[in-house]
Amino acid sequence: MEEFIQTTIDPELFKIEDVTGDNACFYRAVANFTYFATPSDKLNQIKRFYNWGNVKDLEKTLGHYSETQENLARFIQKKIVSYIKNNPKEVIPQTGTSIENSIDIVHELTLDEYLDYYKLFAGDIDIDQLDLDDEFIVDRWGSFIEQHVISEIIKCPIIVFNTQRYDTKHNKLVNGKITHNKAEKGVRLRVSAVIGEKYLHTKMPIFIIWREYLNNGHYLVCYPKDTNKISEIITRI
Repeated sequence: MEEFIQTTIDPELFKIEDVTGDNACFYRAVANFTYFATPSDKLNQIKRFYNWGNVKDLEKTLGHYSETQENLARFIQKKIVSYIKNNPKEVIPQTGTSIENSIDIVHELTLDEYLDYYKLFAGDIDIDQLDLDDEFIVDRWGSFIEQHVISEIIKCPIIVFNTQRYDTKHNKLVNGKITHNKAEKGVRLRVSAVIGEKYLHTKMPIFIIWREYLNNGHYLVCYPKDTNKISEIITRI
């Protein structure tokens, strides 16, 4: 139990915010954090990631869904696709293989197929209404590939958490629940991935949570309540 506390992070350091649970949850989560991490309310400045780290008030976050979130999420997916088109041979440090090869492994698509499929915004796909043979069953989810790319675009790290708690009855770690944007009692955040590690001490990270429930993955956003404590959080990684 003591080791669990020492190797995990208190969720109370963050405001946790869920986003719409469609295929675009990664882009929506990044959109929400991007809006928070930039001081301007003007979309043209937000889309340039201008003055990154000079955050907005926590009361001004985009919430579960908004038109601004939709706009930014679409923009972010397009930026990622454009970057991949121009840099397919770039090596992803976490895997030691190129973006193009990673797409084949993770998404089971060729580069050309990826660029074609991902032109369509992930949130425009309703898998429940598709035939199983429909080619657009490709759901355009955000993997470590898309995390790497947006990290390189913004030049900031991305820290991905999962949620765990220590089950004292069975003396083991189990998945932790977040209900109504609150971590349940005993739940803590464990770092599952650090993307863009070279930027850790130069720009404020994007903090997100990846959760899997009934074999479906979903992203949430974590906004640091006190940006002065980010260095403290990073030292725990």
